[in-house]
Amino acid sequence: MFFFNENSWMAGAIILIFRYFLIAGTAYFIFYIWKKKKLSHLKIQQKFPEGKQLRNEILFSFLTLLIYSGTSGIVLYWYKKGITKIYHDVNDYGFFYLLGSVLFMIVLHDTYFYWTHKLLHSSKWLFKFHKIHHQSHNPTPWAAFAFHPAEALISLGIIPLIIFIIPTHPLALVMFLSFMTIYNVLIHLGYEIISKKKSNLSIWKWQNTSKNHDLHHEIGGGFNYGLYFSFWDRMMGSYKENQN
Repeated sequence: MFFFNENSWMAGAIILIFRYFLIAGTAYFIFYIWKKKKLSHLKIQQKFPEGKQLRNEILFSFLTLLIYSGTSGIVLYWYKKGITKIYHDVNDYGFFYLLGSVLFMIVLHDTYFYWTHKLLHSSKWLFKFHKIHHQSHNPTPWAAFAFHPAEALISLGIIPLIIFIIPTHPLALVMFLSFMTIYNVLIHLGYEIISKKKSNLSIWKWQNTSKNHDLHHEIGGGFNYGLYFSFWDRMMGSYKENQN
């Protein structure tokens, strides 16, 4: 199976890096170059970041992606030992289970992200690693994976949780990781493209938006630790909404 063989890690690294540069690069090109003036009214912080910040974001994101791809060998080892719940035949659980498992991964990841993110802010020692990410007070799409290597390893903890807890098809994992990449770029966009105030859909109340996360970067933490949703922040009293 291509997803889990000794020669797949290099292809995985190329795909991972290509996907990131495609998604983040497209978002950056549209909002920071091509439509910069036309969409300037949607910019959350009117000041645009300097070149040094962009270089740091790309450098640390690239390093993070190398770490992500390098750990595929560990997943391969666990898989070959038969201790994971990875399966290959979609018919074993059905197509609807496959889609449902992706939704479960998203909810599980949001929970994992909230508590590990909050821990990184609660410990002075751990924040020494996390402050690399917070160098981007005015984030751009390139900041999505701009982590210290230690934080990159912490963020990887969601993968063993998934493959040890629920039956996981490789396609579902790819779908989840692709969605995670897109959403990570979205909340670091620096532009408000979804306004809760303008929406009558109550579901948006629970969505974590670029404006929520931009505020987290701007004030240096303390609020809005979630990734996809805001319900953990609301439940734990760490939700803050920018009223501007």
